[in-house]
Amino acid sequence: MALRALQSHLERTFFAPASQGMDAIIRLAIDDEELIFEISEEQIRFYDATTLVPDATFYFEDVDIAWALLSGQADAIGAFMEGRFRADGYLMWAFTMMAMFQSSSLPETPTE
Repeated sequence: MALRALQSHLERTFFAPASQGMDAIIRLAIDDEELIFEISEEQIRFYDATTLVPDATFYFEDVDIAWALLSGQADAIGAFMEGRFRADGYLMWAFTMMAMFQSSSLPETPTE
């Protein structure tokens, strides 16, 4: 149930301009469950099928940390360093993914 609530949250907060140019299948693995979605043409589509091969998988310790990171309530770098989330695939997409869901947990980008 909590995973479906997270999916609904991600659908509501999806910020299409942050996904510009991205064409990928992303898997969020949380405990023994997963959310799979495709980002393409600045749109998000969720799938129930596990036959899709993800371009990147992001593993979260639990649904609470996934929710906290993707909604901006937790520090992404700190959670990564503590082993509360990790990536299999292109790690830099973690930052793109958080921007797509308007997470405020990202570090500021240096301007100089």
